Amino acid sequence: MQTAKLVIVVHYHEIWLKGGNRRFFLSKLHMALKRALEGLPVERILRPGDRMLIEFGEGASAEEAVARIERVFGVAFYAVARVVPREGAEDMESLGRAAWDEVRGEKFSSFAVRAKRSDKSFPHRSLDIEVSVGKYLADQLRAERRDVRVKLNDPELTCRIEIPPGPSLLVYARKIPGAGGLPPNTAGRMTCLLSGGFDSAVAAHKMMKRGAHLSFVHFWGGGARPGESSVHVARELVRRLVPWQFSAKLYLVPFEPVQREIVSSAPEKFRILLYRRMMLRISERIARSNRALGLVTGDSLAQVASQTLHNMAAVGAATRMPLYRPLVGDDKIEIMDAAQKIGTHDISAEPFHDCCPIFLPRNPALHASIEELDEAEKNLDVEALIRQAIETMAIERYRYGGGQVEKVESFKSATA
Repeated sequence: MQTAKLVIVVHYHEIWLKGGNRRFFLSKLHMALKRALEGLPVERILRPGDRMLIEFGEGASAEEAVARIERVFGVAFYAVARVVPREGAEDMESLGRAAWDEVRGEKFSSFAVRAKRSDKSFPHRSLDIEVSVGKYLADQLRAERRDVRVKLNDPELTCRIEIPPGPSLLVYARKIPGAGGLPPNTAGRMTCLLSGGFDSAVAAHKMMKRGAHLSFVHFWGGGARPGESSVHVARELVRRLVPWQFSAKLYLVPFEPVQREIVSSAPEKFRILLYRRMMLRISERIARSNRALGLVTGDSLAQVASQTLHNMAAVGAATRMPLYRPLVGDDKIEIMDAAQKIGTHDISAEPFHDCCPIFLPRNPALHASIEELDEAEKNLDVEALIRQAIETMAIERYRYGGGQVEKVESFKSATA
């Protein structure tokens, strides 16, 4: 007995707002789906109307395909479709039976049928299909004494029927929420300061959801006990984030030498703010070498002393590159919830050594000005410290393919 072909229907919504640029975004979504499904027997990806149809060959796993599409930005929702042979479906009876098989196990109090007839050679109009199949479902529901009514506007369940060109019709009702947002690599390059904590990974995910392609810079320090280095946490976070954008570079910057220079030359109360200034400058140098258009941090307003409005303004003035703080209005509970959803929470919860608390000031400044930080840095050779950090950093490249993340390259470099 021949098994039914696996077909997944993918819907998008925000892309429709792109007007004349719609074709660009659709091609990026098509490419993202193709890359996400690499290694699976995909026969073709079609674009009939306002959705995409992914047709799989023999041996395709619906569970694996669904799990991979779940992490493709740009997808509003998707569904595994029931395939109905076109031959014999023109009398509508087989369509009605397929629709009933699709919905009978679902719980709902109202429903509607929606048909899309991309192939105009099919002998029945969309409205005729909706009426006929809707009546069939209503009759079956009454026969089972289920209190369900037809509701054309905002029903609890919508049974959808697709009639694309070809030998098969598609029926589906179980919608799986997609990742939303915009397709990967549609907004340009950015560089994210990845701390290892909860905030920066969530900030990175938010920017990737808007189509940005991120590289990551992680600053690590010494003094940790064996197994507590922050480097392993940064690597695991990048591995978790890469599937959303398919590739990434991770820059590992030894930061303790920079911190020691700041401790020896600057007032104690400004230490954390000067650390952050240097991190931004080093990240900006890396970002410009990658033709990135902005920096991303996980700052949340007033979460810690360095993130008051005054301090964020004074720290941010150290870079001329646009600085994006997507979590600035989120509280810690919202950030932790988001980390749970994207799968980075447990990684960030692991014990590791954060470089920032080294030589922590007893009373950090809460309302520093740009002028005060400029004055505090006057004895530092800022350019030499940036150059030292760049020359001693390591670079790792990661790639997602075939459902797996692999580190494809690792090297030391004197330049970004």
